[in-house]
Amino acid sequence: MTPAVGSKAPAERGWFASYRLQARLIWEWRPERFAILRRTVLSYLMACLALAITAVVLPGLRIGGPGALLLVALLLLALDTCSDTVLQWLFVARPIFFAQTAGLFVQVVAIVVAGRVVPGVGVDGDVTAILAAVLLTILNSFLAELVAVSDDDSYYGVLVRRLVARNFKRARIATPGLLVVQIDGLSLPVLNHVMRGGRAPVLSGLLRNDGATLHPWVALLPPTTPASQAGILHGRNDGIAGFRWYEKATARLLVANHPDDAAEIVRRVSDGAGLLADDGASIGNLVTGDAPRSYLTMATIAAGSPTDDGRRLRGFLATSVNYMRLVVLVAGEIVKELYQAERQRGRSVEPRMHRDLHYAVERAVTNVALRTVSTAFVIEEMYGGAPTIYVDYTGYDAIAHHCGPERAEAIDALEGIDRAIGSLLKAARNTSRPYRLVVLSDHGQCLGATFSQRHGKPLEAVIAALLPGTMSVAGTTDSVESAGMGRRLAAELGRGPGPGWLLARLLPSALKRFGGGSARGSGARGSGARGSDAAVPPPDVVVASSGNLAHVYFTGRPGRLTYESIEELYPGLIGALAGHPGIGALLVRTGAGQAVVLGPRGRIDLNAGGLDGIDPLAVYGTRAAENLAHLDHFENVGDLILLGAADEVSGEVTSFEELVGSHGGLGGWQTEPFVLCPAGFALVEDPPVGAPAIYRQLIAWQTQLQSPKEKP
Repeated sequence: MTPAVGSKAPAERGWFASYRLQARLIWEWRPERFAILRRTVLSYLMACLALAITAVVLPGLRIGGPGALLLVALLLLALDTCSDTVLQWLFVARPIFFAQTAGLFVQVVAIVVAGRVVPGVGVDGDVTAILAAVLLTILNSFLAELVAVSDDDSYYGVLVRRLVARNFKRARIATPGLLVVQIDGLSLPVLNHVMRGGRAPVLSGLLRNDGATLHPWVALLPPTTPASQAGILHGRNDGIAGFRWYEKATARLLVANHPDDAAEIVRRVSDGAGLLADDGASIGNLVTGDAPRSYLTMATIAAGSPTDDGRRLRGFLATSVNYMRLVVLVAGEIVKELYQAERQRGRSVEPRMHRDLHYAVERAVTNVALRTVSTAFVIEEMYGGAPTIYVDYTGYDAIAHHCGPERAEAIDALEGIDRAIGSLLKAARNTSRPYRLVVLSDHGQCLGATFSQRHGKPLEAVIAALLPGTMSVAGTTDSVESAGMGRRLAAELGRGPGPGWLLARLLPSALKRFGGGSARGSGARGSGARGSDAAVPPPDVVVASSGNLAHVYFTGRPGRLTYESIEELYPGLIGALAGHPGIGALLVRTGAGQAVVLGPRGRIDLNAGGLDGIDPLAVYGTRAAENLAHLDHFENVGDLILLGAADEVSGEVTSFEELVGSHGGLGGWQTEPFVLCPAGFALVEDPPVGAPAIYRQLIAWQTQLQSPKEKP
């Protein structure tokens, strides 16, 4: 399947054509040969176990010895597999319980027959046969998820076949749609390294075999998801000073993964002409892009989004088997994380951070549950004919924060996203509208020990020690970027009835109990900085960190304080911070309106371009001065803007947040995202500079797709 995804929607519309198409889909979505062999062997062992448990539970079911058990399990498994395939084929257009009821009936008949013809097997009446069939169905459903837990294709294949049946007579749409997949936090250098290592075969295949092209783009300061997504989806991101920032006028700390704050960001940047305003769909994002349908999108989960009240979610989470698979996958991811964390400690991998059960739950929700549900939403939107779909996969970014952007755990997550993209390409073969696939990232990440690890205390404690003892200083250096993922999933589950409604109420309390539910602020000499729900006076100083970028606000003074004012109020503070080994550069405004960057042994005037001493920005790349000048014009930046130290040789940075993989400032690969597009899609700007340039590029491609010259 190429990135120019062509639909194979059939011209015939009769019932025979429908069933023929369903047979082809069953074949196309079958597991690979090795997976079939593995599943067959494991399924047989699980069938034997299920039958043995059933015989123990039901005294009326008698199995005389291992030979009879092995034979009956083989017969029941073969019959169940064949009947399930046939019934799913016959009843694909009907509600799921039709096939389930028919399958249960076949199971009852098979048990009755086995009791009469298989030596050593006895069944005491029809009631025993019915109870045995019900229990075997439950056990086999659960055990089947253990067997096929990593088989995404066959899993999504069920959804695709039901959608094909539902939309079989839908008229074909000639105008191609645009499917944009964001791999959160993945830099171009890491992607190239991973593809060379054979760990992302789908993306590599698009480039090597299907004519796709790969391009860099430049993420301007701050390279964070809220700034990048606001620019990509709405065309503007002015004023988004980081992942979190403080606003003196309202005494409010905005944190992008708080629903109310994400909604406020959309209110500020939206003009109604977002990328998805053309009846598009936003899936898994922070902001909406003005989409009429938003799923798992932070800006819409507080008050409820204008989705079709959960119908798509119910389509995905229709059966108990799907819930079972999700639970098994989440549990497996938690165990995997606990093992990998211990392995990292045992091998003395550096830098590393503390990873416990709190983070394991957060990782499982982000990397497994959200990716699975998001992929299903995209498939449903494609079969609904949405002209533009934008989905953000956050699993790689969340894991890279805690493990490192090139560590095995993060690359495993990237492989999972690569498989999900493969499933989307496969699903697009039979949609009524052809789709063109664009894959991009919003920023990169950098490895590095944290400021606290390197210097024994967090940044806010260092600042507090340089100020009068009566002043309260609060910092926001805890890792919170992926802590809101559970809220997204719970909000979507709560929109539909059934088991999802119950999970929506259990999930937030579970996340809170295990540490995945809320953002925390760490403070020094005072209470932590509060979020948008603050009702108490703010501390005297707020330090808002995003990776190796930190804004320092003196909250008692309105407006942005100048160099001269800060020196008068707190003599020596600026010089001490500029000379600290964990701080590479400090930006401050002078009374004359000049933006001055100070380092340990040098000073730059960003306005005049004059350099005095050693360039403090040399290690941050050729665009460092441009980036800081860009950020300097934002409202609500700090009175002081700090950049954590960076190593020019290793590319490691010193993060003010407690994350060994970070982004938000300058240095390393965090400003080096990518865009992968189909052949025939040319760049207007090469390379695009700033997220709004990606918005303009995607709008240009939308226009190109609507042109009569564009062939599906």
